[in-house]
Amino acid sequence: MSGTRQFELDTLGRDPYLRTMEAVAASSRTGPLYLVGGYLRDLLLGRSRAKRADLDVVIWGEPEQFGRDLVRTFKGSVVRLDPETVRVIIRSTEGIAQIDIGRPKGETIEDDLAARDFTVNALAVRLDTLHAPRSTLHALSLIDPTGGLDDLRNTRLQAISQSAFDRDPLRLIRTVRLAAELDFTIDEATGRWITERASLLGTVAGERLCDELFRILDTVPAAPRIEQLDALRLLRVLVPEVEALKSVPASKPHRLPLWEHSLQTLWSIELLLTNLEQLFPDEAVWLRERLDREIEADVTETAILKLLGFLHDVGKPETRSVQPDGRVRFLGHEQAGLPILARLCERLRLGRLATGLVAGIEQHHLRPIHLSSTQTVTARAQYRFFREAGDAAPLALLHSWADLRATIGEEVEAFPRHQQFLRNAFRFYRNEFLASQAKPLIRGDDLIDLFGIAPGPFLGFALDHLQEAQATGVITSRQEAQVFVRDHLVSWQQFFEAASASRRSRTESD
Repeated sequence: MSGTRQFELDTLGRDPYLRTMEAVAASSRTGPLYLVGGYLRDLLLGRSRAKRADLDVVIWGEPEQFGRDLVRTFKGSVVRLDPETVRVIIRSTEGIAQIDIGRPKGETIEDDLAARDFTVNALAVRLDTLHAPRSTLHALSLIDPTGGLDDLRNTRLQAISQSAFDRDPLRLIRTVRLAAELDFTIDEATGRWITERASLLGTVAGERLCDELFRILDTVPAAPRIEQLDALRLLRVLVPEVEALKSVPASKPHRLPLWEHSLQTLWSIELLLTNLEQLFPDEAVWLRERLDREIEADVTETAILKLLGFLHDVGKPETRSVQPDGRVRFLGHEQAGLPILARLCERLRLGRLATGLVAGIEQHHLRPIHLSSTQTVTARAQYRFFREAGDAAPLALLHSWADLRATIGEEVEAFPRHQQFLRNAFRFYRNEFLASQAKPLIRGDDLIDLFGIAPGPFLGFALDHLQEAQATGVITSRQEAQVFVRDHLVSWQQFFEAASASRRSRTESD
């Protein structure tokens, strides 16, 4: 951070948002006007602005009027957040910018900064003097009443006071998120204050928790920050069931106690993501595209994969049993984990797609390991895995690499065999399974027209059998598909009717 002050001035003078705000303030004679918070912090650190920029501005004047003046230049929109604050939203080819304009908390800018969360965010610079003559450069000096600049130099995250967490308990987890994104250490006193107040995190709205948690998961590596959440007693508030994992000892084939295994699985996912091109060279490009995909706002598939890395065994404590021969089993732990993860998704207000992906990985995370342990993996078995796991299948495969590595290590013979199985499975998924879904040799309309099958559940049943036959190479042309239907139609109908009758009988008895 040497030369910070000169760097600060040059950067402020070049930033388009700040230049525009200064010009608008000058033309409307609005002021004093201060930039505060994270955007200024990142300018000082030399951190490049991402696709979304969030600016905080304090104004001695009318926030809404200044916001309206801004949107005439930026061509954005103004939203009132509360009686004292408005938000200007600007969309451009470069991304989205949000400028929150608010009145000061206190009589002076120093009072306002003292009421903020962390010292590195309690910095300010006055914008309406950006173009002051050289003789008055002192007017642009950084306002730093809490020692934030020293903490920036020392890469230290320090709360201004312990009451900062009482005023907004979200700051408990935000501390870890900021430390992760900035690669800062958390001040010792700040960590102690967080631990003492960890239970307050339970009062925070799920949507706000979701944003912070998934931003943590998107950092590289996220594993040490999950461990930090645990050490600060925050993880047990987010997911109370993790505490039970810590009481389950190692049992064959696991080399680690359950909680250590869960953390090692997350670390293995970090290793997998770092080395994806070396581990799966033929599949890395499309896998990266999948992993970078946002399932919903700010929730990526990578973050979902990491979440399941340390939570995939949450159903094990309640399903643990010891067999007469002393063998420890966790039968049905995937199913037992589903309601636990469903409650977490509901608390975080995750949407349907993200929740479905979490459930899909959890429900099917053991199947790839079981498949690769068989002497021969048939195309039919692979097809049925992909059909039943659905959109979660590629992530369940990646998860299984990390899970098995954490279980037995890379040196055991089963691990390289499993890695080869995954390469073959990914190839089958792209070349056979997806083709059978996207370009079927025969479609539902054909079955209706050629064979008189009525629309309904049986039509879907027949189509699924045809797609399986296509994906596994049993049929390779439209003519073969028609012959296949003629040969199997009667047996399909008999099986379908018997299965339907059995389901009705079970329903009636229940």
